[in-house]
Amino acid sequence: MSTSATYSYPKQFKLENGKKIRNLKIAYQTFGKLNAAKDNVIWVCHALTANADVFEWWEGLFGQNALFNPNEHFIVCANVLGSHYGTTNPLSTNPVTGSPYYLSFPQFTIRDFVSAHQVLASYLGIENIRLLIGGSLGGQQAVEWGIIEPTRIENLILVATNAVHSPWGIAFNESQRLAITTDRTFYANKKDGGSKGLKTARSIALLSYRTYHAYSN
Repeated sequence: MSTSATYSYPKQFKLENGKKIRNLKIAYQTFGKLNAAKDNVIWVCHALTANADVFEWWEGLFGQNALFNPNEHFIVCANVLGSHYGTTNPLSTNPVTGSPYYLSFPQFTIRDFVSAHQVLASYLGIENIRLLIGGSLGGQQAVEWGIIEPTRIENLILVATNAVHSPWGIAFNESQRLAITTDRTFYANKKDGGSKGLKTARSIALLSYRTYHAYSN
């Protein structure tokens, strides 16, 4: 059993920097059913470019007959804040202006991602998460959530992630930001603004995902 839904948070959502988002929407998918004891929850935190359909992009680990399956578990995956797969993002309509946020969308942090997950978990009646799993950006969310709510999270699986960025990683990220902002269309307040810069940024990122020897083979 799979369900795709969007939760509308009835209050103003306060970010770590103090700014607030009105009418926050969180897109998510669930697989399986929450059992009577409410102790069969697996929560998946997705990586930067993924979505809430964990069965689509984590095949083998998640699936009907996989290790983590909907017959035994209640699996939840929510799109992060800023995601273009349904959760409130820069292309969403700003309820104050009636136009898309674009560059006026407030900056957010990993902790803000987790705060949105907490809101959704409470809405779904989830008090205990048997297993919290995430890779890359998703792993960073899992680390943060485990620190914030150690009593709600029983077990963590962290894949290809970190708790603190190294100077090397920070430099790569800054290079990607420079690539995006060098594309002057980024400032045009349109749906495809900065698309060429984004392609360059992703190519920079992909260089960091492999070693010298991996490219040689």
